[in-house]
Amino acid sequence: MPVRRGSVSWLLVVVAVTAIAVFVALTIAVTGSSSLAFDSRAFEIGEDVRAPWLDTAARVVTTLGLIAIVGSAVLVGAAVVIKHHDRARAGAVVVGAALVWISVWIVKLVVDRPRPPDPLVHTSGQSYPSAHAANSVGWLALAIALTVVIPTRAGRIAAITCGALLAVFVGLSRIYLRAHYASDVLAGEALAVAMYALATIGAVAWQSRRESAIGGADSRLLP
Repeated sequence: MPVRRGSVSWLLVVVAVTAIAVFVALTIAVTGSSSLAFDSRAFEIGEDVRAPWLDTAARVVTTLGLIAIVGSAVLVGAAVVIKHHDRARAGAVVVGAALVWISVWIVKLVVDRPRPPDPLVHTSGQSYPSAHAANSVGWLALAIALTVVIPTRAGRIAAITCGALLAVFVGLSRIYLRAHYASDVLAGEALAVAMYALATIGAVAWQSRRESAIGGADSRLLP
């Protein structure tokens, strides 16, 4: 049974509202207290499992949250989707990535949270929210966008699962490497989910209006 566009739009609205609510709650918590219990607990867990091979793996995984890498992948993926005649889907992932980047840096400047002490990698700038974690959600958004070119259901599920795991692992790497607090990571990912959902809502609305305009033009051409 085909999925109705209206139901998809409502699902996106629910996702966006939920993600924004999580982000707002975290922002209130962070600005109201300099130390959160689950931030400290996350660092304690990191220390408990610390090992040289995990240090190396985390440093590799964390690079997958760099905007240069995620942004390049998003642009290439969008080009592939456009070739399959789905400009709305391609536009949603590109605009979403841009909104994520802009919103993250605005929030960083407003909240101005210091970085955790003793990081295991080079860090700079403000801590909240995590740009790496926010950028990494782009892998999930890209995987969803690319489902249009994947012929099998199993392949689409595998792609989305890989995209989600990349986002999770990048976020965990930032905590493990003490580059960010856990709240930074959760806020970054929540903000990114909201931005991608809003971009997709806009793309769906644009496509609906475009199809309506084309349908109206075609009807006027009929005798």
